Amino acid sequence: MAAKVTKTNDDAIAQRRQVGAAMRSYRKEAGMDREVTAAVIGLAGPTLTRKESGDVQFSRAQIEKLAEAYGVPDNEVAMLIELAREGRARTRSRSGEFPMFVPLKDRAFLELEQRDAIEIMTVTLLVIPVYFQTEAYMRTLWKRNGELTSEQRINELVRLRKTRQRVVTKPAAPKIRAVVHEAALRLPVGGPEVMREQLSALARACELPNVEIQVQATEAGAFPGIETTFTLLRFGDGAAKDVAQVAGYDEPFYRDREPGTQVYRDAWDRRRVAALDLQESKDRILEAAADFGLSRA
Repeated sequence: MAAKVTKTNDDAIAQRRQVGAAMRSYRKEAGMDREVTAAVIGLAGPTLTRKESGDVQFSRAQIEKLAEAYGVPDNEVAMLIELAREGRARTRSRSGEFPMFVPLKDRAFLELEQRDAIEIMTVTLLVIPVYFQTEAYMRTLWKRNGELTSEQRINELVRLRKTRQRVVTKPAAPKIRAVVHEAALRLPVGGPEVMREQLSALARACELPNVEIQVQATEAGAFPGIETTFTLLRFGDGAAKDVAQVAGYDEPFYRDREPGTQVYRDAWDRRRVAALDLQESKDRILEAAADFGLSRA
């Protein structure tokens, strides 16, 4: 019975954390400071901070009142309330960073990534991990994705991705660990000039103290989780609170409780062990860059 209670509480914390992260993101986007916002719902600033951190849950009335102050669309308010309701059920048993076109679950994930994660683990197959992509590389990906994405939309996506990349070098940055398949190093996205710049940037990222990049070598053939790409956020309060973002065809889906997240922890371990070590990986990145015409001297 005790194990069930602990599991239930873990699920509730995961849900509260996502609601709080989304609410914090909306507040920042609205340009409202903590004290002003807390006064809207009759709280002290530290209490609002605890709610935005997921330590204390938001009530439905508080969500509705703050959402009105922030200008949150009705459909996203409904999703917030549903997410908060799920958290309550389980318990009983910088300004403008993430724009309004980002769906609720994505918004919560991005806020947690920027503010709360102590470790980020990501696996990619055919593309360079988002944390290390150059602007020219990412623009090529969106222009050539077959969806006829408008220039305005691409500009929005570039700004958003650059915001995400701040996590790599921010003060007290989390550990960022990536496993990328060698195919991503060899695929000529944007042509030789774009790839030289991209691979050079990736090699420099290998030198950052909080970054570990491993390459899955082509000659190794098949490997564990060959069809899966994902990003796993880890926090300071145990594996049961992890959040996984898993790549889908049109949009990602999320796993925010065990045993769903355990699958990705296991997948990460298998991929890491099967990949080249850190120095071999950097050498392979520089080798690929040289093949696109970058001198290794």
